[in-house]
Amino acid sequence: MAGSKKRKSKAKVQTRAKSAPKKAAPRKAKRTPAKAARRLPSAKKVAAKKAPARRALARKLPASKAFAEKVRDCDAGTGIWFITAGSVEHAAIQKRGIDGAVVIRTDAGVTDVVPVGNLFETADEARAARYR
Repeated sequence: MAGSKKRKSKAKVQTRAKSAPKKAAPRKAKRTPAKAARRLPSAKKVAAKKAPARRALARKLPASKAFAEKVRDCDAGTGIWFITAGSVEHAAIQKRGIDGAVVIRTDAGVTDVVPVGNLFETADEARAARYR
């Protein structure tokens, strides 16, 4: 190649762009749980809050009846013991009968009418009354 000039080119060396000096990455702040921990109330506040609730609850609940009141009112489902043919049997009150009698249903499923004087709270009471 006569007459042509060869151009000598210097090889361009690629240099990396200088980056900022490396720094330690900042620590991520600890994440707090979405639901913050609940603080326990002081003992004084707890005692003050619970006392009125108990009193209010006590006023709302009806007083429990004694066995004699349940029999007198003929509360259905009240378990009773009665004497029949010399033995003691268990039954439940069904409803009020006529003139001092109560309709009961025995554990065998038999419906019967029994005088109120023949109803007892426990089997021992019924056995004791059998010998009077």
